[in-house]
Amino acid sequence: MTSVIEHDRLEESARPADEAHPVEPARRTVRSRIPAVRTFLVTVLLLAAAGAGGAYVLTHRLAESAFVTLNDAVLTADALPVGSTGPGVVTEILVADQTRVAAGQPLARVRLAPDPAATSRQPRVETLRAPVPGTVSKVDIAAGGVTGAGLPVITLYDHTKLSFDVKATEDELRELRLGMAAKISGPGLDRPVPVTVDHVEARIGADPLSDAPLTEEQRAVYERLTVVLVPRTDTVDTVSTLVPGLRFTAEIDTKTAAGRTPAVNGAG
Repeated sequence: MTSVIEHDRLEESARPADEAHPVEPARRTVRSRIPAVRTFLVTVLLLAAAGAGGAYVLTHRLAESAFVTLNDAVLTADALPVGSTGPGVVTEILVADQTRVAAGQPLARVRLAPDPAATSRQPRVETLRAPVPGTVSKVDIAAGGVTGAGLPVITLYDHTKLSFDVKATEDELRELRLGMAAKISGPGLDRPVPVTVDHVEARIGADPLSDAPLTEEQRAVYERLTVVLVPRTDTVDTVSTLVPGLRFTAEIDTKTAAGRTPAVNGAG
């Protein structure tokens, strides 16, 4: 005689495998969906990355388009020559290149040639002094050299009144306005120096294009005008440590100085 327990076991064993274990199909379904879900997630991530990358590129390009880059910005200073009142021989040079001097500081000594009209034949020695505070840009005549009246023996420049001069085409000028903020980078600078678009130098002389044909190179030179960039007040000390004549790169922010005079109108 079969017991109730044995009867239940026989019924259980007689059932099909999929009825005996109904959880297995569900597991197989979940496992079969995992690759599809994984592919979907990877696709979403790739699209998100592409979108972020596109936004970065667009932002970067827009930022680049807001700047005008001008190369070969030359640091410029107004020369102040210092010479003797008459001809003579330079006997002593008291300063060197890039020496900062105070107003009245001795720069050199010159033994002047005897004056035929003078009653005394005693050679006169003239001490050349700095007329204003400045920096020595050049020793024009070394000790032992001969100089004449008015010829520079020492050349100074005012290190507080330096500027950066850079050539620009008229197309570039159309994007600029006076007062725009800019930054200068180059030799001797560990970080960009803020400057301002001050003015554009007027073209001087008759238009050579109307007088004689020019080569393409000559035309390109003539059509470029000089943009003058001046250091901000808080950066004058930094710029004054640089040597005039060095070349730098200027990046001008065209988003600044809204409403100011267009540079192309100030070119004259």
